This record gives sequence, structure tokens and C-alpha cells, in this order.
Amino acid sequence: MGRRPLPLLLAVGVALFLGLAPRPAGAHATVLSSTPRAGEELRTAPGVVVLTFSQPLDIRLSRASVVAPNGQRFDQGSVSEQEVRVPVTSNLPGIYQVSWTSVSAVDGHTLSGGFRFGVGVSPGAGAVDAPLPGTGDLALAALRGLEYAGLLLAVGLLLVLHLATLTPRLDWVRGAVPLALAGTAAAGLAVVLGEALLAAGGPSLDGVSAYLGSGPAGWSRLGRVAAEAAAVLVALRWPRLAVLPLAAALVALAAAGHAAAVQPPALGVAVTVLHLASAGLWAGGILALAAQRPPGGWRGREGRRLLVRFSPVALAAFAVTAATGVLQGAEELSGLGDLVATAYGQVLSLKALAVLLMVPLSVLAWRRLFPAPRVEAGLALVVVAASALLAAFPLPPARFQEAQAAQAGPEAALALPTDADLTMASSVGDVLVGLTLRPGRPGPNTAWLYVLPIGGEPAASRLAVTVTAAGHQETVRRCGPACRAAGVDLRGGESLTVGVAGAGTASFRVPALPAPNARGVVDRAQQAMHALRTYRLDETLRPAKVPLFVQYAFQAPDRLEYQVRGGGQSVIVGQRQFSRDGPTGPWQSVTMPAVQVPTFIWDGAAPVAVRALDAGAAGALQVVSFYESLDGVPVWFQLSVDGQGLVEQASMRAQAHFMTHRYYDFDAPLTIVPPTG
Repeated sequence: MGRRPLPLLLAVGVALFLGLAPRPAGAHATVLSSTPRAGEELRTAPGVVVLTFSQPLDIRLSRASVVAPNGQRFDQGSVSEQEVRVPVTSNLPGIYQVSWTSVSAVDGHTLSGGFRFGVGVSPGAGAVDAPLPGTGDLALAALRGLEYAGLLLAVGLLLVLHLATLTPRLDWVRGAVPLALAGTAAAGLAVVLGEALLAAGGPSLDGVSAYLGSGPAGWSRLGRVAAEAAAVLVALRWPRLAVLPLAAALVALAAAGHAAAVQPPALGVAVTVLHLASAGLWAGGILALAAQRPPGGWRGREGRRLLVRFSPVALAAFAVTAATGVLQGAEELSGLGDLVATAYGQVLSLKALAVLLMVPLSVLAWRRLFPAPRVEAGLALVVVAASALLAAFPLPPARFQEAQAAQAGPEAALALPTDADLTMASSVGDVLVGLTLRPGRPGPNTAWLYVLPIGGEPAASRLAVTVTAAGHQETVRRCGPACRAAGVDLRGGESLTVGVAGAGTASFRVPALPAPNARGVVDRAQQAMHALRTYRLDETLRPAKVPLFVQYAFQAPDRLEYQVRGGGQSVIVGQRQFSRDGPTGPWQSVTMPAVQVPTFIWDGAAPVAVRALDAGAAGALQVVSFYESLDGVPVWFQLSVDGQGLVEQASMRAQAHFMTHRYYDFDAPLTIVPPTG
């Protein structure tokens, strides 16, 4: 072969760092966002933890759970195409642990991770459990490496055996194609079974069946195993014809990977198959050469003759592999900085280094100056191993950014109040009903409704909602998945009823219009309540079938105790928490961040649309309502405030979190100490 410009080869080699061996697992369903956020410190526990994912989920196998500070576990209540929702019927202070496992409906890959958030305490550093490869993932990566290497070697052996048949024949060339394919098939079967067990969460026949029968992602895996097994059988009798089932295996391998997430999928699969085939001809050919023993060595006449035949094919395959690698890499990285800043990029950089080391060796071999196929083969195996390890990592940077952009969109903001509105909230079954009257004056108004069940906006979009004002049913129009609106004519004092099909009705008493601004009442309540040294409260939490009832006692600055009706008891003194499961159980002690006393459920954000629903006489009990956006979560409050500014009762309404607090024993004699015994 003639001399090739070294700069060209080096440039192609640099481009090749973006891909050499198969990379079928580049896209995973990872968490894009969560409510609450990882590491967040909340005043009160959320009624539901919402995880939003980057890819459509396999709703039968994806799962999540939340573990409360007392060890109580809550499992997912609903799984939709993009979200997993976990209802949490607890408001205990402490650290909550969220764990999730996603199974992508696009490529079938399984990913696990978790995070922590705190209620009344900070979850501390390291609140996110990054979805990095675990032991099972690394074991699968090793098996994938064997499968990839076997596929490349099989392609390379078929090429070298074909080159040996050219005139003059090279009868010394050997190639155990059936053995290479048998190793590939065994590793491929182990990979598919391992992926199925990982997705199912253990040895579950139903889970494995669901995974492998989950549509294209599962079918392509079964097709790959069948094609690899067929290639073994064909190679035993007709080695050259094994190229047909081998090609089918490459297509199935591409269809089971990140190529399925490319739009259009056929283009992504085609580019990946071309990449795999060209990598097999070049890198697989190098592996096949490493297994040969030419008479007189590689510098002898026979060895040089095979290199002369291999070099043109290898150079063309090298160029195609580099070009398709560039296309794939451009899809995965959002910039060169990702090579250093992300775990995915760091592994990709390791692969780049191995490829760059191969370039000068290939140049020397192609010019027949210093052929060293075994050294090149070793580097090729390093690249294949890095490619297999990439399959165990979460979403590449560029895919993550695209998924975030796809999630961005308008929300049902019209149903949420502004400071000039009158707003109230109630609940029906597990459905939050937020009512905002705009402009909130006598005469024509628009009743804006924020209707959100525990299943979120997908479930809200299917709800039939009615509005009845002063006995007259109004026309309701949709303004978003969780948004409804109706025109109403009000004078004040009317009864307004919101009906939710299948759940029931929520009734509101419209106050005298316009309802006076009550921000001064709330400010006075904040001063009075935050000056307390001790107090007690009874908490009722719904919408669980059996409401959660908890009695609390608080002593400033960092002490509290609580008793769950029919459950456990805890005492927190500074940074020590003492808990027991029942009235006669032994106390267990753990260290935790100190709680802040006093603190209240409405402390989290600035109140909006503060209005008096019942102004009362001077010095009498006043009822005020307002709205807060707690880190993007809509929350409504209603406070009953006495003449001294002390809150006797507070109600909170948020998605799947309907809570009422009754406060009493303000500054009464109370001492909270560590328990004994």
C-alpha cells in the first residue's frame, strides 16, 4: 500500500475518540426534576413526591419509594409515561430518603438513584445519590465487553479468512469463527438475562416476562440472542454464511441501544450498524490478526502479504468508523467541556486515549515498518471495555439537555392567584381544589380552579368539573390540564360549589366583597407565634384512607416530642433523636441535624393574596386565607387568628397533602428532656 499522509491519519484518529466500539446504552431514563428537590429543607412534608424522567418509562417495572424518619416506607402510587408519584402520609420532622429505579420504554435500560430531603432539618451534604454504576451494572458492563469483543472478533475473522482465499491462497490463516460466535452468544444471553433481572428487581418470572415482552426494547434483545445463536449454528457448517445472522445481530444490538432514541429511529439504527460493521472490519480485523501465526513472522513474506491485503480495507473501515463516531459523539456531548466535567465524558476520554495510542501503531503496520497486531489488539480491547462501561452510565450530557428542553412548557398558571385576587382552597377525596376569584369584587368574576389529584396533571386532564354559584350551574371551560374556569356573578355571601366527577364536591362560602387585605393580621400572627417558647399542636393529615393523627409538643430553641396515634413516639433534644415503636418498646437513639423551634407550616415563602374571610369584631377571632408557592409547588393556607395574634388553627392544602393544625398551650409550663429506660 502507498504512503498515507500522517496528519490525515492523526486527524481521523482524534475524531475517532467519539466512538469506536458499540455504544448501545447511551440513553437512559434518568431523573430530570423532582418535587421536592434533592437536598431541600421543607417546613412540612410533601403530600406526594414527584419524579420527572428524561425518557418514557416502562410503567410496569419503574418504581420509587420514600422512607420517612421513623423508617416507614411509602411506595409509588402511580407511574405514568414520564413521572413516578409517591404519596407520603407523614409530616414527621427529620430526613426523608427517596429511592428510584427507572426502566426506559425506549431502550430498555435500567437506572437507579436516590436523594434526601429534610422536614424541619437540613439533609446535610451529599443529599444526592448519583446514578453511577453499581455492582450489578459493572458486572453487566463486563459481560457486554465480552459480547462486543466477540462480535468484533467474529467480523474480523470472517474478513481475514476471506482475504486468505485470494490468489495466492494463504493456507496458514486460521479462524475459529464458531468459537468466537459461541462466546458472543453466551455473553449476549447473560447480558439480556442480567438486564431483565435488574429491571425486575430480582428473580421474578413475571418481571422478566414483562421486561422481555415490553415492546421493541424487549423484542430487540430476544432477536439479538436468537441471531447470535443462529450465527453459531450456521458457522459450524457454513462459516462464510454466518455473516447473515451476524448482520441481524448487529441490527438488533443497535435497536436495543441509544439509537432507538434518535429521531428518526431508523437513521440512528442505520448509523450505529454502519459504525459496528466498520469497527468490526478494522478493530475486529486487528484482533483476528493478533490470533494468527504467519510463517516467518509479520515481517516475513507471508505475513506482509496478508497485511497488504488487510491495509486498504482497514483504512477505509477506519475512516467510516471515525465518521460515524463523530456523528454519534455529536449526539452525546453538549461540548468538549463535558469530557472533563461529567463521568460519562471521563470514560469517553479514556477511550480516546486508547484510540490515539493505536493510531501510530496502525500507521507503522500499514506501512509495514513495525507491525505489532497484538499490541494494537490489546488497546482495542481497552477501547471495547470503555465502550461497555459507558453502557452503565446515566444519560449523556447532550441527551440530558434535550430532555430538559422538552420538559419546558406552559403550566396552568392562570388558575394560580396574584396578590390582587381572592383565593381559597379545599379538597375532594384526593383532589386538591384551589379557587381564585378574579377580580374579587361585587359583579362579574371569573372563578379560576386549580384541580389537581394525586395522579398529577395527566390525571387532572381527565377530570370532569362542575361549578355551581348560588344554586345556578355555570359553564366550565378548560384552560389547561389542571385548570378550569367559569364566569360567575357574585355579590358576597353566596355558596359556591365545585363538583369533581368520581370524587365529590367542595363547598366555599364567598366572603363579603371585596374581602379586606389581611396582611397586617398575618404579620401580627408571625410576630406572636415566633415569640413563643412552648406550645402544643394536634395534626391531622389526609387524604389517606385512615387519616394520620399526631400530637406534638415544642420547646424553643431545639426540642420537640411527638406521638403518632397507634404508632411510634419520638423525642428530639438538640441533635439527638430518641424513638420507639410503641409505648412499651425500647428507645433507640440517633444523631440528626437540630430542629428549629418555633417554626410553622406557613413560614416557607411570601404569602400572596392575603384576604380576610371573616374579619370579626375588634379583638375577635379572624379567619384569613392566602397562597404560597413553595419552590414551585402551589400551596393554600387558612389561619384562624385570635385577638392576641396567636393562631388557633391552620389548614394547609397542597397536592395530596391536606393538613390541619390545632394550636394550644401557648407558653404553658413544658420541659422536654431525653427519655430514660
